[in-house]
Amino acid sequence: NTNNIFAANARERDRTHSVNSAFSALRTLIPTEPADRKLSKIETLRLAASYIAHLANVLLLQQGEGAEQPCLQYQPRLQGGGTAAAPRPICTFCLSNQRKLVRLARSRG
Repeated sequence: NTNNIFAANARERDRTHSVNSAFSALRTLIPTEPADRKLSKIETLRLAASYIAHLANVLLLQQGEGAEQPCLQYQPRLQGGGTAAAPRPICTFCLSNQRKLVRLARSRG
């Protein structure tokens, strides 16, 4: 039936629009370099997972926003006898910050 096909197509358009809107909203929450970079859907999902891991490390260290590279700082603290689950040794966001610091040091010296 033609009406069923039109209704199914309309539902699919609505679903696609809903998924795309959700990805757009998620993209606004993930810091990127450069800030206006448009991420693909898979990049958005991967970076969101990495950012969540990064924020979890910040919380595990109980440090504020000004903390530098919390994912790198976490491992030495575990060696002191901690029993918490080990996070990733370095995340995308700490790595990006580390690269910025190296570039800044090279430009100054």
